[in-house]
Order: sequence, then C-alpha cells, then structure tokens
Amino acid sequence: MSITSENTIAEPLKRLHVLCESLLAEGDLNKIKEETANAVRLADDAPEPLKSVILDHMNRILGSRGVDRAHYYVKSVMKDTGNSGKSSSLEFNINLWKAYDEIRTDSLWILGKRDREAGHKGWYWGNFVPQIPHQLMMRYTRTSDWILDPFCGSGTTLIEAIRMGRNSVGIEINPEVFSRTSEVVQSLQQTGTRADIILGDSYTVDLKQVMERNGISHFDMVLLHPPYWDIIRFSDDQADLSTSPDMESFMSRFTQIVKRSIDVLKPGGYMGLVIGDAYRDGEIVPLGFRCMDAVSSLNMKIKGIIVKDIQNTRGKRSSENLWRYRALKSGFYVFKHEYVFVFQKP
Repeated sequence: MSITSENTIAEPLKRLHVLCESLLAEGDLNKIKEETANAVRLADDAPEPLKSVILDHMNRILGSRGVDRAHYYVKSVMKDTGNSGKSSSLEFNINLWKAYDEIRTDSLWILGKRDREAGHKGWYWGNFVPQIPHQLMMRYTRTSDWILDPFCGSGTTLIEAIRMGRNSVGIEINPEVFSRTSEVVQSLQQTGTRADIILGDSYTVDLKQVMERNGISHFDMVLLHPPYWDIIRFSDDQADLSTSPDMESFMSRFTQIVKRSIDVLKPGGYMGLVIGDAYRDGEIVPLGFRCMDAVSSLNMKIKGIIVKDIQNTRGKRSSENLWRYRALKSGFYVFKHEYVFVFQKP
C-alpha cells in the first residue's frame, strides 16, 4: 500500500477549485453541467476516498434541476476538499466522512476470518486479527505517527503499522517469539517507516530510552492485547502475565504496564485494549471489564466498548463438539466474543 504524495494531490485539487469558482460565477445551468462533464477527469488524479467524494458531487451537479442547487453541490465540492491537500487513502479526513465505508462506527464487529495479507500469518497461538489495529489506526492515527504495542506477540500491530505508513515499537517477553517476529517484520520494512522490536518485559523496559533512540517525545497510540490471564501460558518466565498465580497478581502487573504506557502517550492520544473473559471454578471471570476498569481508573476516558466475534481460534479448532458438550454439561456458554475497549488520554 503506497502513500500518495502531497504534491500529487494538491495540483488536481487546485485545478478543481479554479473550476468550482468559475461554476459559481456561471448563471446558465446548461453551461454549468457542460463544464462539469468536461472536468470529471480531474477526479482521476485524486486518491480514494477523495476521488469518490468528488465524483459523487459532480454527478449531483449533473443531475441538478436548477442553478441554485447546482451551486450548492459546487460549494460542497469546495468544502469537502478544502482541507484535503494532504489526504491519502491512508488518512482519515472528517470532511470526506461519507466515503469511509471501511471504518466501523458501531459497537458490534463481525470481522470474520483473519486477514492474511502482507505477512499476517496464523502461526502464533495468541494473536489477534489485523483488522482490529487497522480499524483503530485508520481512525485515530496518521501517517508517520508512532504506535506502542507492549504485548507484541507475532507482530500483528507492527505489520499493520508498516502497511499503513505508521512507525511502531513492540515489546515481546518470549525470546523464541521475539526472534521469529523480528524476521517477519524486518522482511516487510518499507522506506519511510520504522518498526522497533524489543526483547524484554513491558513492566521494566525503559520506554524513555526507547523514545530517545527513535527520536520521539511521545507515542500517538498504544495498542494492548495482553494474555487473558492464564488461559494460554505463553512462557515460563515469571514476569509473563500468563504465569500470574492469581487474578490479583495479574491485575496488579497489568495495571502497572498500562500506567507506564499512558505516561508516554501524548495528551489526546488513544489507547486500544483487546481482551476477553475467563471461566474459572464454575463461573465467569469478567476479565475484560476488570481490565477496562483498571485503565479507566488511571484517568483515561472510555470512548468505546466494542464486542467482536471470535472465529475458529487455535485453542478450539476441530473441537467444537467437545466444547459444546462441556458447555451443556456444566451450564456455561462457549466464548464467541471478546472486547475492544477504546480510551483517550485527557
């Protein structure tokens, strides 16, 4: 996925605005439509979603039945493209909001199967679908922003950041996972983006030093996909959250990692948390909401509580009947959802 240069976008927009000014000065509806039809090609050089917005307005001009209505749509073109000189298919621009069919604004995400393009593989037993970081980064970050992932795993966030022209830092505690993820990320590196993977514990890694090494003063977004307590044990390292002996220990360490992440997040920056619940001793452990409360208690605003579907996880693959039997026998429900919580730093 390439990033459209500012000059490539600005020149056709300049010509488009000159056209719009002449259309607003024209009082003959037929001439307005004729000039518009002859200028449709100006939209060809614009990136999506800007191109779709321009074409939509032009079609409305061509369908207008009066000069006033035609002028209304001409003004709409100027308004929606007025601040779009730096837009590209990788940027969210509120002026073009009608064209962003890709961005989800509802609280139920049925994302289906994992996106496997550009390095996204299913080899890791605790990964999450790349559609999640894609959605959050598209909406809340811009090209060249810096993303922090304290639970890097297979590098889903970092790979998606590279695809979208963002920079990233990931921290991974498991040496074997770190080594494999580093190879994948390095093979995908693109000119103009940086992905820094660190072997270590997010509880102790010196984030200030990491930022100094990368020449930045803050992160623009933090994405968290921690272990769901001990549902999957990712290593034997006692610093690994998945080895926490009890819920209190897990929550205490998780909260400290979140606090350290918030400290390096810019004011107004966003944090995404992907987490599910657990089942223990015959009852549901609402891990997701406990983690949500922990982040909220650190003076973070809750901007979204999203329920996302779970599809064919490695832990339950080819054992649907067994899990159904267990659920019926013990009176519980098989998890088919997890949460995506969105927070903003004041």
